[in-house]
Amino acid sequence: METNELKELFAAYDAKLDRVLQLNERSLKKIKLDKIRKQTRWISVLRSIEVVSFSILAVILGSYIADNWAVTHLAVSGIILHVFTLIALVGSIGQLVLLQQIDYAKPIVEIRKKIELINSHALLFLKLVFLSAPVWWAYPLVALNYFFNIDIYPNMDSDFVIKYVVVNALLIFPLVWFLSKLSYKNLHIKWVRKTIGFFTGTKTKKSLEFLNEIEEFEK
Repeated sequence: METNELKELFAAYDAKLDRVLQLNERSLKKIKLDKIRKQTRWISVLRSIEVVSFSILAVILGSYIADNWAVTHLAVSGIILHVFTLIALVGSIGQLVLLQQIDYAKPIVEIRKKIELINSHALLFLKLVFLSAPVWWAYPLVALNYFFNIDIYPNMDSDFVIKYVVVNALLIFPLVWFLSKLSYKNLHIKWVRKTIGFFTGTKTKKSLEFLNEIEEFEK
């Protein structure tokens, strides 16, 4: 067999191999994309439920604030809960927007990055829970008044209320610092990693770890 024939044979083999590899790559990508699409549809349903739930709660709290505007402690408590509800609502809407922005024609890594951003949504709720800790009293005040028409504030000791407000006000700055640390960028810090893992679960922690790895890779 002559040299030219060998070259043609190898060239044909290389071309065939390239086609096979491309076909395999497309097949694997299709399988991954099908799995991702299924996952995003389910997430979209969950986030839609969140949006509806938080919207209803926001309307209820808005009405509650209006009805109790003349009662300062009830109005303030209602406003506090309303603010946290709106933050959660905006977060859930943002998730739906992010889902709509996923372009399945993009590389798998880029698609997965957005998916993991969505999967890390639990971190927002964790931060809201911690952030609401200094004003936890607003929850029972509003709940008892709304559901049972009971106002416990007049029965509370005024000195206790003042001390409680002062102590919790002093906790705001350390709490803000603490929450600012709860990010995938700080997963190298042991207590951050353990805190996120303990309160949000393995799935969220893995999502944050992936985001951290991608960011390190893109540097």
